[in-house]
Amino acid sequence: MEVSKKMEKWAAQELQYADLGDTRRKKRLISIVENLASQPSTSVPQASGNLAAASATYDFWNSPYFHPSDIIAAQAKSTVERIKEHPIVLAVQDTTSLDFTTQKAKKGMGYLDYKKSFGLKVHTTLGVSAQGIPLGLINQ
Repeated sequence: MEVSKKMEKWAAQELQYADLGDTRRKKRLISIVENLASQPSTSVPQASGNLAAASATYDFWNSPYFHPSDIIAAQAKSTVERIKEHPIVLAVQDTTSLDFTTQKAKKGMGYLDYKKSFGLKVHTTLGVSAQGIPLGLINQ
């Protein structure tokens, strides 16, 4: 199966519980995720294929009709459903620092490791089966 078909199947499965108030928004979300996931090292304009598609992607993210938490909730439900299939699940944790010290225009950042470094800490918990299969993001 070619990569784009695998990504399409994965995105549709991962976001099957998404409720964005309109089925067209859900289809658009799946399409955007498919494009971005199939080219993870590229920018949004590159993954989108053209300027119009990139602009539409940015417009989608700025939509007043749904909240990012609606997308996160759909992904979380998919993760929970996968976790239910395994008798043992490991919760693998990691904390990383996002350093914005050199980006003076950023406001609201906290201290990192010392008072002259600014940014934020991201703590992620990933569910993994006993066989090492990633099941999804549990918390972030």
